[in-house]
Amino acid sequence: MHWPRRCVRALAAAAAALILCGVAAGCSAAVDPAAIADAQTAMRVKTALVNDPDLGGRAIEVQVTRGVARLSGVVQTASEAERAAELSRAVPGVNGVRSSLQIGVEAPAPADAPESNGAKVDDLPELQANPTLFALGGAIGWSGPRDGTLLSRVTVGPLFRLGSGSGLGLAVGFNWFKADLQSISAHPQVLSRISVKPVMAGFSYTLIRGRVALAPSVVGGIAFNSLTVTETGAAAGVPVEVDNSLVWRPAVSAWFDVSRRIALNVSAGYVMTGLRITVLENGRLVKHDARGDTTTVNAGVAYKLF
Repeated sequence: MHWPRRCVRALAAAAAALILCGVAAGCSAAVDPAAIADAQTAMRVKTALVNDPDLGGRAIEVQVTRGVARLSGVVQTASEAERAAELSRAVPGVNGVRSSLQIGVEAPAPADAPESNGAKVDDLPELQANPTLFALGGAIGWSGPRDGTLLSRVTVGPLFRLGSGSGLGLAVGFNWFKADLQSISAHPQVLSRISVKPVMAGFSYTLIRGRVALAPSVVGGIAFNSLTVTETGAAAGVPVEVDNSLVWRPAVSAWFDVSRRIALNVSAGYVMTGLRITVLENGRLVKHDARGDTTTVNAGVAYKLF
């Protein structure tokens, strides 16, 4: 097993202190036996934490005074903090645990720590110590409808982000897209343009690795739809109106925090909705159903407001 350098140094220093006390003349008279016992207990606690598969790489400092173990440093989750306290209580000689572990904030890296992708590791605490509640921006996207009468288009729409922490959270979706509606005939032609503007909310689960956050989500809501008739086309059979519709969308989104304020986003989803289109046929308005299911791919940038 490979121990972190800081742990090896701490154990070596404690062992050296015990050896010196054991061989120095009159050490037993000069040193409080309780202090020696506390040092031995601290070594056992540190060893238990280092040997744990989840806590071995965490920056946890241990001090023992009169059998009370004080834990300080950084862990990633509340469950890790509870695990550290449980391991400490199970060590012989520990009769109490006081934890001041911080959760979700990386400790600054040493000056000689390697760089990763051109950014120092100690740049990350600044981002993680200031979680974002709301970010607003814009995205450019491509939409590919499944219905053969709807054509793919590239569109621009809003981009939102709620929160920046890991785990389960709220999600919003604004996968706005446009599609050209063409006639079904031997010589298809564009008759109108449909704008689908969903407003959706739901849940997401975020996984964070450094500056990158991956968030699968499921959202649903209402699509506010509109239709624009082209200036050219057949006089009969022209769509003139489209109703609003229910919509839902599974998706996966990847965020990259460029700085404390700027984040890039790439996402892909599948918007599912049914379109009810009013068509002018032989002087009458007739309702037709169209499948509005659409694959969307978006890329954008958001500014963290607060």
